[in-house]
Amino acid sequence: MRLLVLNDNAPSKGFLNDWGWSVLFEGDLRFIFDADTNPAILAYNSTVLGVSLRNLDFAVLSHWHYDHYGGFSLVGELNPGIPLYAPPGNGAMGRQWGFGVREVTKACEIEAGVWTSGPLNGFEQAVGVETPSGLVIIVGCSHPGVDRLTKAVLEVSGYEKAHLVIGGFHGPSARTLDRLAKLTELIGPAHCSGEEAKAYVRKKYPEKFVGVRTGSVLEI
Repeated sequence: MRLLVLNDNAPSKGFLNDWGWSVLFEGDLRFIFDADTNPAILAYNSTVLGVSLRNLDFAVLSHWHYDHYGGFSLVGELNPGIPLYAPPGNGAMGRQWGFGVREVTKACEIEAGVWTSGPLNGFEQAVGVETPSGLVIIVGCSHPGVDRLTKAVLEVSGYEKAHLVIGGFHGPSARTLDRLAKLTELIGPAHCSGEEAKAYVRKKYPEKFVGVRTGSVLEI
């Protein structure tokens, strides 16, 4: 199984990038979590990575902010009718993109071995995916708190601890990162986490820190 970062705020040579977040998960299931701002960036970077955005089993949207849904028009065009698991709010837009929108209103198992935190504060969800190494939790911007989202996914999935938490942490406090460190073996701050948060994790929890940027491929 592997995670491929289709776009992150941090650039890499040979890739296009902007402010946004999108991850492709490949394993027993193939799905995309968030879709950046720009369909052209997703198309270009997936080509550079040598992966197809077709034949996905489903898609997940963390929350209805443009830097997370802007590229879903392309994903829906390439995968007509697949489920899009999204918080309530703009289902009509998702259907226009070609998805079968499934609104997420509570913590639950959405696919075999894939759990959602449910929309915390009625707004944003994270997902956890079962892997041979343990539970991998993917977050979008963590507006409700990356520690709270992680805890919610652990509770619904039955796991005591995550293997990896990756995504945008929304400029978290040191206290939030300390709480997160107790909940996961590895920490991959990305997108809106900020350089201060990355530096904090790298210094205090060097054995846990995972560097993330556009084009990163994480084998699990």
